[in-house]
This record gives sequence, structure tokens and C-alpha cells, in this order.
Amino acid sequence: MSKSVRVVTYARVSTAEQVEKGTSLPDQRRRLAAAVTARAAVLVEHFDDAGVSGVLDSRPGLDRLLARVVAGGVDAVMATKIDRISRSAVGLLNLVEKLREHGCHVVLIDEGLDTSTPAGDLTSGVLGVIGGWERRRISERTQQGRRAAAQNEGRFVSSTPPFGYRVVSAPSQRGKRLVTDDAQAETIRAIFQRLVVDGCNATIVAAELNSADMKPARASSWSAASLRRWALREPPLRAASGTWVFDGIPVSIPAILTPAESAQWSAWQHGRTGPQQQSRGPYLLSGVLRMPCGRGAMGRTAGTQRPTYSCRDHYLPTADPHRHGSCLNVPVDVVDAAVLQHVRHVLAAPEVLEQAAKRYLRGPTQPAGEANALETQLLDLDQQITTEASALRAEGLSGRALGAALVPLHRQQQDIVRELRSLHRRAATTAHVRNDAQLAQLVATARQALSNNTVDTWRPLLSVLHALVTIDGYTTCNQCQGTGFLALGSGDGRRWPLRCPICLKGQTPDLTIELDNIIAFVIADRIRRMPSPK
Repeated sequence: MSKSVRVVTYARVSTAEQVEKGTSLPDQRRRLAAAVTARAAVLVEHFDDAGVSGVLDSRPGLDRLLARVVAGGVDAVMATKIDRISRSAVGLLNLVEKLREHGCHVVLIDEGLDTSTPAGDLTSGVLGVIGGWERRRISERTQQGRRAAAQNEGRFVSSTPPFGYRVVSAPSQRGKRLVTDDAQAETIRAIFQRLVVDGCNATIVAAELNSADMKPARASSWSAASLRRWALREPPLRAASGTWVFDGIPVSIPAILTPAESAQWSAWQHGRTGPQQQSRGPYLLSGVLRMPCGRGAMGRTAGTQRPTYSCRDHYLPTADPHRHGSCLNVPVDVVDAAVLQHVRHVLAAPEVLEQAAKRYLRGPTQPAGEANALETQLLDLDQQITTEASALRAEGLSGRALGAALVPLHRQQQDIVRELRSLHRRAATTAHVRNDAQLAQLVATARQALSNNTVDTWRPLLSVLHALVTIDGYTTCNQCQGTGFLALGSGDGRRWPLRCPICLKGQTPDLTIELDNIIAFVIADRIRRMPSPK
């Protein structure tokens, strides 16, 4: 190294290394200063990082060093060992490349490495791989230490405690311990009593818990589905029975349930698991919901994922030109709730439908010629869509881009289908609304559905009303701002954000809900005139 070489030096230690190896910052600084003097170089500035892991590519001292190199006037960066700069091969090679862009090379005094030479450049890559290997060894040793602490000392070495417990510092020993959280323990006992012992419906139990402000660990309220999932899982019951498991190692913790209660809950789980997992449908809007492409939606539940309505062609391979990438999945519970709310609102306000109903009831239905004309338009439009799609594929469009280009034609198709359905409904309405026996049956069907939110009661009502629900497009979710996750509160202590409960991946569907206004009016008017049950 010539006398004119300008050098900046860098030192780093982590807290563990200061204790175990004695590689302190003053010691590294002294050795680096001696190396600069021995090479007759000029020390421009020294940088260091105290208690910062070498795994991180961005560190305060290292960032200042890079800024100094970019400013100019530096020929070499000197450190004692390769793991002082980086513990990963990728991190080291990226740093070497950044420095090389500014005419600067790396010197490691313990390894005798100088990247200004071809041999040193090759060696830096090899040593980077060794540094990565050493990092993996440290990770393995750390995991072994955590397992030993859990097994031998009963310490809590994970990040998130199980529901019903909180983490405290051990009074007489080092480390953390799990103790009972009184509020969450009371919630567990209430779930056990109402769901397992009393055999209540999960919807009722969830409502009772929410009314009593007994919240789950990572959400603002319980739903029937989330309560059933939680109660059927093995880890929550195992923890409430007095055993927490880390990496296969059981650790004793204070029990919330007695052994007899745990056995009763376990028997309930085994009796419920089979039917619960087999019950995936039917879906309320099967045959009623249309995707943006115009095709009927299918109900889909994959494993433990959230049930969705999906387009069958959405799951074709990405390279398949027939794949409907623009048809996004939508959550079943959100869409079902929107449809039920709309129907309830319509049947609660017959005056909204009165004018439309009177207009069609007092005169004949639309002539058949109008329906024939619409069917001809629909056939022509189908041919146009086929031709346009072939031309776009020939130009290289596929997937979501192809679907977006065809959206205007699909919208026209949906408008024609809606008008045809309206004409057919009008033609079929007279028989329903003028037959007292049939009308009484329709009213009974509606009243049963309005008092019970089950698929079995609502499916007949949607059929009577000739319901058609169409997804016209998607908008950014207002609650999560399109991220798909809720923002963390300032003091809730959660490590990971919760998934947004009203959307999938930040998108909510724009729905058009159509009903037979005439039948809806007659049913709503008859319900309104009926005496209230005493």
C-alpha cells in the first residue's frame, strides 16, 4: 500500500460477541490504527457500530461510511475480519461492488484480503460464503439454547403467548414465564361452559361474548366461524389444560381448565371435527352470483382459507389465454351479508317498489318481439366477443390484460341479460300475484327467511324473487386502504397486522343486486298488513 492511499476504518461488535469473545470496539480500533500506520497510509476517518448484528445490510456506522466514500477522497475501507462487515455472502459482495463503483476497495487485516488484487477479489466471495455458514451455525446454537431454556428451566422463549396467558419476568430466575391472564381465562371458561357444556349454537355464544366485551386475542370481536375454528383447534385446549409446546418440547404452565374439563372439551372436539370439516356448503349465492366475465360464480373453500366466490376460469394456468385474471375472488360472508341486507331493506319498504309494481300489474306484459330482438342482440354480441378475444390474443394479450380489454363488451352483455330476465319475470309474475294460495306460500317463505339467517331458508326466497347478483368491478377497500391488512394500534402490542375482515387483498366487489320488483312489492305489502305476533 503506497503512502498516498487514503483509508477509512470500520469496527463492529454485537452484545453477545463483546461478552463471549472480547472483540471490543477499542481493541478493533487500536489494531486498525496500527495496520494503517504499518502500511504508511492516511487514516481519513473511523466508523463503528456497537451492538448491531452483522446480518443487517443497513447499519448507522456503515451507512455513514458509505456516504463518506460517495463524497470522495477515500481509496480503501479497512476492517479486522470479514464478519465485521457482513455475515452473508450476498451482503459482502454487494458492499464490495458499491465501493468499487467509487474507486474504493476492501482490506481485511486478519484474513490478509485486499480486493484491489484478483486473488483478493476471488477470496472475498469464498469468505462471504464462509460467513454465511457461520451465521447459520450461530442460528442453530441459538435455537438449541432456546430449546434447552424451555426444557430445563420452563422459560417462555417464543414471541406470542397462547390465548389465556401473558408473559412476565421470572421473579427468582432469568428469562420470561407464562402466567394466567384473568380476563382471557374468564373468556375461555365462558366458551367452555356455553359451547361445550350447554351445547349452544356458536352464533349465540359469539354474540354473548361480544356483548360481555370478551374479545379474542387478535381481533375486535368474535364471529361464529372464528369461535368454532378456535374451539376446534388442539393448541388452545392444550395450553388451557396446562401445557405449552415449543419446538416439540412440552412446558408446564398454570392450567385454566381442570383435567375433567379438558377431557370433556377434547371429547367435544372429536365429536365435532368430522362433520365440521365436511360441511362446506351449500353456498347461498350458488347460481345467483355472476362474476365480471358474466360466468356464474362457484363457492370455494381451500383448507382453512376464508370461503370465497370465484370464477372457474380464474384458476387456469397463468399462460392460458382463456384464464380470467380480472375475475378476483370475493369473500362469501361479505357478499352474502350485502345481499341479505339489501333484500331485508327492500321487503321492509314496499312503498319504494309500489310505482314499479303498479305499472306492470295494470297492463299486459312486454310483447314477445322485444325479447326476440334482445336475444338476437345477445347472439351478435357473443360472436363479437369471440372475434375480439381472438384478435387480442393474436396481438399478445392474455390473462388480466385481455379481461380488462373485453370489459366494455361484457358490460353490454350483462345489460342485455338483465333486460331479458326482466321481461321473463314480468311475463311470469301474474300467476304468482293473483293466486292467493301461492301468495300465502310466498309470504310464509319470506317471513321464515327474515327471521332466520340460514342458507336453507334464504335460498327459496332468492329463487322466488328471481334474484341476480352481478359483480360489476372492484374498488379499493376503504377500511384497509387497499393493503389487505389493518393498521396496528399504538398500544396493542401485536407483532403482525390483522387481515382486513371486509375484503380480499385490498379489493371489494361492486355489486348490482336485482330482484323481481313486482313479487317483492306484493310480499312486502302483505307482510306489512299482517298483524304482529303477540
